[in-house]
Order: sequence, then structure tokens, then C-alpha cells
Amino acid sequence: MPTTWIEIVDTAVKIGLGAVITGVATFVNNHQSHARTVEKDRHAKSVEMLESVTLSIEEVTHALLKHWSHILEWARTNERGEKPSKDRDESISEYRGELFDLSKGLTNSEGRLLLMGYAQQQQKLREFGALVSEYHRYSSRNNEQMKSTELEAWRLKILDGREALYASLNKAYSAES
Repeated sequence: MPTTWIEIVDTAVKIGLGAVITGVATFVNNHQSHARTVEKDRHAKSVEMLESVTLSIEEVTHALLKHWSHILEWARTNERGEKPSKDRDESISEYRGELFDLSKGLTNSEGRLLLMGYAQQQQKLREFGALVSEYHRYSSRNNEQMKSTELEAWRLKILDGREALYASLNKAYSAES
């Protein structure tokens, strides 16, 4: 047990310095841990958002390819001088409407990409959306200039645009993984 005031001050300084060092170390450790947690959460959110964007793209692509197969058969039937069936006309209308409705998902995905700072990927998605819109306008049954060979070229153009979009999204996804 300390008996002199020097021993008491010495013990108090040692305890105080120990407490300060422990406090600073705890603060630094908690600060770094919090920063890692925030970064980990941001990373998880970014990956989730990129996966959500790909789902929107695939929904549009699926609807577009369903529409494409029916409108292609419709165009071939017209080129043979035959009248397309009423069922085919109804299917085309249904798929055309579905494609139009799903295009909203692409616009929403553009906003999500911009929010997360992926401007290059948003631009590629915009280009893909513009390509889908051009196809939508061209593939109208009111377009008397529509030919089956041109529709086949559109399918390849769209798949190439999709591939370029995914190459860009892959860069962002790889950076997050």
C-alpha cells in the first residue's frame, strides 16, 4: 500500500495512462470496425443492386424474344401471302404489351445504377433500352416494310447489345466481388 504522496501520484498516473491508452485503442478499433462494416454493407447493397438490374434486363430480353419469335412467324406468313391466325395476332399483342410494361424496369435500373455511381453501366443500359425501343417501333404489325430477314438481323443486334451491356456490368460486379 502506497504511503507517500509521490507513490500515490505515481500510481494514479500509471492508472490514468493505462485508461487513456485503453480508451484510445478501443476508439481506434471500433472506428475501424465500423468503417469495415459500413463498407461491407455498401458492397452487399451494390452487389444486390447489380443482380436486380440483371433480372430486369433478363425479363425484358425474355419478353422480347417471345415477341420476336411470334412476329417473325407473322412476317413469314405475310411474305407467303397468307393471312396470320387470330391467335397469332393476339399473342403478338400480348407480348408487345408485356415488352412495353417491362421496359419500365430498365428505366428504374438506370436510376439505381446512377445512384450507386455506375455511370458507364447506366449509359450501356440506356443504349440497350434504345435498341429495344427501336425494335419495338420496327416490329409493329402496321409496319408494311417489315421483313423476316430484317427481324432476324434485329435479334442478333439485340443479343449483341445485351452482350456489350453485360460486359460493362461484369466490370462493375467484378470490382465489387
